[in-house]
Amino acid sequence: MQRFTTVLSALALVLIILPAQAGQSTRDKIRQLIELDGAAAVADAVIDKQRPVVRQSFLKGHPGVSNKVADAYVDAFAAELSARRGQFLDLIVDVYAKIFTPAEVDDLLAFYASPVGQKIRAAAPAILAGGRQAGTTWGQKNGAAVAAAAMARLKARGFKLK
Repeated sequence: MQRFTTVLSALALVLIILPAQAGQSTRDKIRQLIELDGAAAVADAVIDKQRPVVRQSFLKGHPGVSNKVADAYVDAFAAELSARRGQFLDLIVDVYAKIFTPAEVDDLLAFYASPVGQKIRAAAPAILAGGRQAGTTWGQKNGAAVAAAAMARLKARGFKLK
């Protein structure tokens, strides 16, 4: 039953996406692709991740200011970033346009409408989280050895380090 539902959902997406593409410009199709592949959501997540950095920077530049003022500034800063999100996404559209032909953009949109495309979209957060965890684990296991090997290379090249 779940497979049937997945296939039915994919078919519905194909029936919605493909006819809608007929009258769209390539840039509009790329914008749709960005929404489908999650790049727009990543932009929103980046804004959220910047909050602590913005807060710290604000507090450093305005010592003694209250937490209430700092929080209000961070909220205002995030709101401004969100308001300008479209400008950022336009730059991402330009990147896609340089890499993919209009036919490839159509193929990618069709892929994301397919069952496997739906699956990769649904799995993307778990893949990213797993990748982050794998990177952390790898770094903890290998970071010191990589740093030591890099230092040895510098010394072998004659660099003097304290």
